[in-house]
Amino acid sequence: MTVLTDVPLTDVPPQERPLPGVLAGPATVAGDVAADVAAAVHVPVCGVLDGSTVARVREVLDQAVARRPLRLVVDLTDCPFVDASALAMLLEAHRRLARSGGVLTLRGCSPRVLRLLSLTGLRRVFDLA
Repeated sequence: MTVLTDVPLTDVPPQERPLPGVLAGPATVAGDVAADVAAAVHVPVCGVLDGSTVARVREVLDQAVARRPLRLVVDLTDCPFVDASALAMLLEAHRRLARSGGVLTLRGCSPRVLRLLSLTGLRRVFDLA
């Protein structure tokens, strides 16, 4: 699995963690991208994902979807809340990935995020882990 960050969030002391909604570390790909085309891509998100932070995450998801992985895992373990703009961004990434035969998986959704997915009917759309 390729990770789009250099340092896993769990290895970063709390005082050095990124701002809310910003990915841990720079948005770079670790390892050999060409040799790992069919593998899963993992994108950890930290903090609230809303209108003020969604653009940064969209950039990284666009890079990941462009690689056409079989599975794109968006890890929301450290993301307690997403708003409508974030849901729209995730849905668009899901649709683009599905057109190329891939699957977008949301991992580690908080109860609050799961409730929002249920209320919007998106819980049936996304693969949840």
